[in-house]
Amino acid sequence: MSPTPDLLDWLRGLVSLAFVLLLPFLIIGTSLRALVTDRDFMLRGFRDNQVAQTTGLDQQQLERIADAFVAYFQAPPGQLQLQVTAFGQSRPLFNDKEVQHMEDVQALIQFFLRMQLVAAAVAVVRVALALVPHRDLAALGRDMLLSTALMVALVAIIGVLSFLDFDALWTRFHQIAFRNDLWQLDPTRDYLIMLFPEPFWFAGTIRMALTVALQTVVVAVIGTVLLLFTRRS
Repeated sequence: MSPTPDLLDWLRGLVSLAFVLLLPFLIIGTSLRALVTDRDFMLRGFRDNQVAQTTGLDQQQLERIADAFVAYFQAPPGQLQLQVTAFGQSRPLFNDKEVQHMEDVQALIQFFLRMQLVAAAVAVVRVALALVPHRDLAALGRDMLLSTALMVALVAIIGVLSFLDFDALWTRFHQIAFRNDLWQLDPTRDYLIMLFPEPFWFAGTIRMALTVALQTVVVAVIGTVLLLFTRRS
C-alpha cells in the first residue's frame, strides 16, 4: 500500500522545515571542522602570540601539541594530556582543571561535528525530494534562502558584537556553552590559556565568521537561481 498524497505532503513539509533549520548547522559545522583540524592555523597562532616565550616550550613540542589537539577533537571522548619540558623542567602540560575543561570543549565541538553530518543527510534528502517524483527546484531555492536568512542574522550579530566588545561576547559564550566555571583559567599559570590566549580566539572567531559568510553567500546565490530561473521554465 503506497503512502497517501496527504502523508507525502506532510513528510515533504517536515523535511523542508528540517532543512531550513539544519542547513546553518551544516555551514557552521563545515567551518568549525576546517578550523579545529587546521594544524597550521594553530602553529601560526602560537607564533603570532609568542607562545614559545610565555610557555617555555620549543617549536618541536608546540608542533606535537598542535597534532595532539587536532587528533583530540576528532577522537572518542577522553582526556587530553601531554608530558612536556618547560623552562628546563618536565611537567604535565595541563592541570586537572584544564583537562576537565578540555573534555567539555571536546564534547561541544563534537556536537557540532555530529550535527554537520546530520544536516548533510537532511540536505541530501531535501535535494532528492526536490528532484523526484517531480522537479520542484523553486521550492528548494526558497528553503535555501530562508535558511541563509537565519545565517545572515547570526553572522551579523556575532560580527558586530565581536568588534564592539569581544571580551563580553567571549565570556557570555562560555557562560552559555558550559555548566561550570572550569573555563575560568589563569593566564599566568594555566598552560591552556597561555597556548590559546584571547587574540588567538579573536582570530579564530573572525575566520569562522568569514568562512560561514562565504558559504552562506554561495548557498544564497544558488537558492536565488533555483527560485527565479526554475519558475520561469
